Amino acid sequence: MPRIRTTTQLQTSRRGGVSRTLAGAVILGAAFTGIVGSTESATASDMSTAIEQSSVTLASAQVHADGAGELDPIGSLVAQRLALATPVAQSKWLSRKPITDAAREQAVVDEAVAVATKDGVDPALVERVIRAQISASKVVQKGLFTTWKHDPEAAPTTAPDLAAIRPQLDSIDTALVTAIGDASAVANDSRCSHAVDTERDRTYPGMDSLERKAVRVAWASFCAG
Repeated sequence: MPRIRTTTQLQTSRRGGVSRTLAGAVILGAAFTGIVGSTESATASDMSTAIEQSSVTLASAQVHADGAGELDPIGSLVAQRLALATPVAQSKWLSRKPITDAAREQAVVDEAVAVATKDGVDPALVERVIRAQISASKVVQKGLFTTWKHDPEAAPTTAPDLAAIRPQLDSIDTALVTAIGDASAVANDSRCSHAVDTERDRTYPGMDSLERKAVRVAWASFCAG
């Protein structure tokens, strides 16, 4: 005869089935939660990375939009050239040479223009910029001469020969021609004045107030018009 299950047995069996079903549901739910949590975590991480990349891209675009970044190489060369103004002044002071040397200045301009013409860089822009560098250097030299005249104790007692300094200046001027060519679009653009203001306000380690004043002169004629 078939075995007859009592009411108690049926209830126990059903409860066991329900318990197993609930346990399975809990396990599946936990697994699903883990998957969702993992997915959400990965998605949040991806979004964070995307946002960071977008921020960098936007910042880079802004730099190029206002032209400031494109003038950095010129700014660095301007600072290097001005750093040589002090030894030039010291040499001229001790040798009693005048600050202004028209023949030498014209030779410097002519050489830079010749390099620009050969390399396909706007010669008029190069001439403006190189003349501005000469004027900026003279700002430093004149300021130092004034100080030394009023305070002889501060005047130099030794200095390098100008013949040793001029090749360094020539090298910087050649590099300037290349940098000017790379940034020539900025000089003829409406964003030029803003980009130049950024470079004028740029901080250079070790630069004193006289040299910072000269930096403003060095950028005075970069923008067209």
